[in-house]
Amino acid sequence: MQLSKSYIIFLFTVMALSVGEARADYPIGKRRTAITGTFNYFYSDKFFDANGKLTNNFPGDYFQSTFYSLNVMHGLGRRIDLTATLPFAKQTLVNGNNSETRSGITDINLGLSFHFPSVDYKRYFTLKAAVGVPAYQNNQTPYLGFASKAVMMGANYSFTPYKNGYAILEFMYTRFLDSQDGPNQYRGSLTIGKMYNKHTSVTASIAHLVSQSVNTAFNPNLQLNKNFNAATMNVSVGRKINRSITPTIQAYYTLLGRNAGLGLGVNFFVTVRLP
Repeated sequence: MQLSKSYIIFLFTVMALSVGEARADYPIGKRRTAITGTFNYFYSDKFFDANGKLTNNFPGDYFQSTFYSLNVMHGLGRRIDLTATLPFAKQTLVNGNNSETRSGITDINLGLSFHFPSVDYKRYFTLKAAVGVPAYQNNQTPYLGFASKAVMMGANYSFTPYKNGYAILEFMYTRFLDSQDGPNQYRGSLTIGKMYNKHTSVTASIAHLVSQSVNTAFNPNLQLNKNFNAATMNVSVGRKINRSITPTIQAYYTLLGRNAGLGLGVNFFVTVRLP
């Protein structure tokens, strides 16, 4: 087995870490609904080894993925939002003379967000809780994920640090339940954005994901290798077409990592706010 095959799960995890709309995390509004459709392209032909050293795959080897998701957010109340995400991925792994492709629905998520605004509604503290259920089994490579149920808990703080700007500090914890060695994952991120002309937003963010498990040894078997970390940075530009529709394009890059793939890619997503 060539070494590049050992990093599929990390490549996909880094890709998933980078997918998402960069926006201030304010409540959607009571009985209001927002739908976001996302397209993501991801490519990697390098990886960070156990010492964090950037290493090339074998010549001609690469991992490529296209990722689609539909996210629905609905306001149950003025401060409580319900969120559901349905993702679909198509992945290709070229490994020597062997090329493998797999596609399917990945991890379906359902969650709640609880918002606590300041008196002037310029700052929000948000608590989040969600569950993830895999819609696949790891019986064929490239694997689509850990194939494990998960629980997620987190919090973020949204505020306006300058005129027409916003910032989000967020921390998320994820526990995969179907195996004794987890893993446990910890994700922290900082997002800074600014609105221009009330229509265009430019956003930059950096995120760091740490995956920990009692199984600390690196192993070519994907299901046994659950210790890694990766930091990504992305920049996005969004443009409101009208009060209801906002398309956004986002580019991202893996800055550093350990036992993780170096990934680069682009996201395109459109948010539609229903009346």
